Amino acid sequence: MPLCGFNATMLKGLTLFAQGLYEQAVKRSENDGVDVKTAMEIEVHEMNVFLPALDEEYEELRKTQGVDESMRNLVQWTKQHKKEK
Repeated sequence: MPLCGFNATMLKGLTLFAQGLYEQAVKRSENDGVDVKTAMEIEVHEMNVFLPALDEEYEELRKTQGVDESMRNLVQWTKQHKKEK
């Protein structure tokens, strides 16, 4: 067991994330006419663009709220941002 407190639920989450990433890469590959490896690289790049913005929002929330409340608000913000697109 790693020292960070890693558990089976976290492994399930990572597995689902990897599965979703792969499925999206296959979809992008078919839609954009690129190979799956290139599609995967594009997906990872796009996540790397999004993560700093998500982190900034989380840090702003954390300044005024506890961690649990910040995470709930971040999830709400993410859902709202998704609807606006």
